[in-house]
Amino acid sequence: MISVLFLALLSLSYGAVLDPTLTEWHLVESNFERFNFPLRDYILEVKAFLPETYNTNPSYGELLRTDKPTTMMVLLYENNYQVKNKVGRLVWNKIKYDRGFDVAVEECDARYEAYPSFPANKQPEQIWAWNFFEDFVELSCNDVVQYSQIFSQGDVSPMKPQLPQTCQRLGAANVNKIELRHMKGEYIRGRPKVAPPTDPPTTAAPTTEPVIPGELRERLPTCDCWRKECGYCSNMECAVQHDLINSDTGIQVFSNVDKESMNSIRLFSESGEVIGTFQWNLKGIFLTGCVGCRTPRRLRKARNMDGGQTNWEFALKDGVVSLRVGTDAVYEHKLRGECKEVYSQATRFASTT
Repeated sequence: MISVLFLALLSLSYGAVLDPTLTEWHLVESNFERFNFPLRDYILEVKAFLPETYNTNPSYGELLRTDKPTTMMVLLYENNYQVKNKVGRLVWNKIKYDRGFDVAVEECDARYEAYPSFPANKQPEQIWAWNFFEDFVELSCNDVVQYSQIFSQGDVSPMKPQLPQTCQRLGAANVNKIELRHMKGEYIRGRPKVAPPTDPPTTAAPTTEPVIPGELRERLPTCDCWRKECGYCSNMECAVQHDLINSDTGIQVFSNVDKESMNSIRLFSESGEVIGTFQWNLKGIFLTGCVGCRTPRRLRKARNMDGGQTNWEFALKDGVVSLRVGTDAVYEHKLRGECKEVYSQATRFASTT
């Protein structure tokens, strides 16, 4: 126990800012390590490795305790490591369980949530990213969003009556220290968040032409500025301006649809803030904080059965989320209340597929 604590103290970097060495990949050398890490300014990235053998459907009872070989855990603290200042616990797996025991923010979720797809398409190396925004948190693996949680919409559960309040507290907290559990042999680093543009976005006429480097333009299905080469949409002129709520024309996406990879459209407000992400594949349809359901049969049947790309049209007109193929609506969902209010602010988009 003393040696473990000694290793933890050695790994602790003092000061109010991130240790500069943590902006490069840092090997996690024990199953208990602590670091200064300002989550408001840095994205927490974890390089993990898929085990050669794993069980996606363990027998009943095994899932009641953490599956250490495939599970990672990060505890979040504000100001110091006292128990009273622990504001969050992030738990997620390298695999997709058959029964959906995949990821949870303990302070927001009553139960574990299911991944929409198997992480990294079962590739041996995975790059996970926990990105904390002002209003929500998002977890992606190899740039595919696998989980998101809006802080004002924590679960309500009689088994965990504290959840809505603890989720709001996590969103308001200035997390600056993290504690890693069960992550020996993985790597972590802090990726600086791109500062928002200093000048307001231009009000150019709506267009579906992506304003991105030519070599990317040729191989992307639609505008894709949510990538390192484009600065993660730090310049909103890179994203497509589109009046999603009032326009009769939706967003055109040419893509394949399968069971593993996700088609994703990231939505922004006029000021450049990320509102949420719409995703779909053959297993499920997701809209950050508002939609999570199985893919309907008519959408599965609408795809190009020969494996070629399908022309999808995503729309948010009058608060109704829809996917169309030609004139046929293969999915529709009417947003209500806060969901309708939040997504009514979507005026720009970028594809992340």
